[in-house]
Amino acid sequence: MNPRFLRSLLPWLALTLLCSLAVAAEEIKPLEPIDTSSPRTTLRGFLEFMDEAYAKGDGLVNNYLASSRLYLSPDEVGTIAKARYDLFSAERALDLSQVPPAMLDEAGRRLTLQLKEVLDRIELPPWEAIPDAPAMAAAEFKRWTIPGTEIRLVRMETGPRAGEYLFGPETVQRIPDFYAKVKYLPYRSGARGGLYDFVYYRPTGVVLALRAIVPPRWILGVPGWAMASFLDQPVWRWIGIMGVFSFGFGLAVLSFRLSQRWVGRTGAAERWTELLRPLSLVLIIPVAVLVLTQMLRISGEVNAVLTLSLWSVFYLALTWLVWVAGGALAESLIESERLITSSIDSQLIRLVLRLVTLVLAVVILVVGGDRVGVPAYSVVAGLGVGGLAVALAAQQTLANLLGSLIIMFEKPFTIGHWIKVGDIEGVVESVGFRSTRIRTFYDSLVSIPSSELVNSTVDNMELRQYRQVKTTLGLTYDTTPAKLGAFVTGVELILRADPDTRKDNIQVAFNDFGASSLDILLNFLIRVSSRREELAVRQRILLEILQLAETSGIGFAFPTQTLHIESLPPGKLA
Repeated sequence: MNPRFLRSLLPWLALTLLCSLAVAAEEIKPLEPIDTSSPRTTLRGFLEFMDEAYAKGDGLVNNYLASSRLYLSPDEVGTIAKARYDLFSAERALDLSQVPPAMLDEAGRRLTLQLKEVLDRIELPPWEAIPDAPAMAAAEFKRWTIPGTEIRLVRMETGPRAGEYLFGPETVQRIPDFYAKVKYLPYRSGARGGLYDFVYYRPTGVVLALRAIVPPRWILGVPGWAMASFLDQPVWRWIGIMGVFSFGFGLAVLSFRLSQRWVGRTGAAERWTELLRPLSLVLIIPVAVLVLTQMLRISGEVNAVLTLSLWSVFYLALTWLVWVAGGALAESLIESERLITSSIDSQLIRLVLRLVTLVLAVVILVVGGDRVGVPAYSVVAGLGVGGLAVALAAQQTLANLLGSLIIMFEKPFTIGHWIKVGDIEGVVESVGFRSTRIRTFYDSLVSIPSSELVNSTVDNMELRQYRQVKTTLGLTYDTTPAKLGAFVTGVELILRADPDTRKDNIQVAFNDFGASSLDILLNFLIRVSSRREELAVRQRILLEILQLAETSGIGFAFPTQTLHIESLPPGKLA
């Protein structure tokens, strides 16, 4: 490699190293902050800190060139740390409050260097002509414009930096335009130029990232064709951008395929495998942004589009991750407690975790929107207006949701209970967020909206402590009174002897003369816990009564009619 070429590049390399963020925090010592009490001190402080950073860079370059080393020494790394704080102090002279936080690092570095390039190419008034703090205190308007330009220093009226004079947000926004207009003009006498072009068109970010692995001389030897620019980005950077996206896309596709391969696991395990897809995006995107902005140092519109798009996808993926994690956690809790999947307790666990994840999702979207440049109040207002529109359009759905909540908290019935709701009778199969499903005894499935169910009378047959058995025994009319009385007494004894009957409310009595039978009322209560047990006890008692009737010689009547035909005398028949 040509030594003269290296000597021409190394000064710019040193200046680039000053902008590095890859320095350990313990190596950094606080420096005196920039004085922003007036336009004079702000402008002077900005130029002094930038010149100090340049001076440290010159010293670093001289030491590096005088040695035979390929890598930077620890002292040179310490110089980088100090110079980085000089650059950061100069950056504090800019009001970057209108820059999206996701772009703040890159934008602050780029705009600071561009402003230095602009100020090095225009004529500045004498320091005595620039107003100081007493002059600004007496001035009517709390701002000052560099003569012959639209570069304005304004007093901050609100916020954490109220009272300071900074390059205003309008000026900061127009710095790239100012630089585009003056970048072909000559530098002022004594000004050092060319820093911005070297930082943003040479692979200096790659040098900083790999400085302990690859010698800077090797990386900076970029061929001429790779320096050609497209959309203000050199070709070597486009190659790096495609490499980053290809690698990230490959990892995302791999995680998606792994997730699909694990689909089919039962229970909560399948829900947890679904986390792999959003988790891959949450992990890949920050790394990709770091490489793009700190190593490749994409700038301008390309940086705005790629960075803001990637961070938007990141926060959407994070919302997706939280939502899926809430569902997986709910299913894990249901499995750990061994609850029925469709039970009310299971639905309540799902609902509570869904509400928690919904709140977290809203918080993530608000924070993400603020980071990419959408103010939090705009996101909240949009969510509020959208929520109101949804609420008006889905009043019945919300009513059903509230009804489901009432059912889940009050628990008038659970899965498997036999209930009566109006004309509907059956067993509860599931309680959802919109409706309750009942399987009737003729095997049809009825869905009742929850809002209607909570406003209806629900007769829960399953919660009865005792179940009533009421029937009529019809004996034939040829049964004698003695047999009838003995039979009634025998039936009562059967009921009192049975272990499952309630003894204080047994009713057995000759009740009525029926159309075709002598009717005996049979009314008693049995203690059972389910419909199956009820049928079994009922059958046992009725079989004992049937056996008693057989041994007593008593027959049960069935509906009969007797037809009487009257015979008329012959004379009347004629």
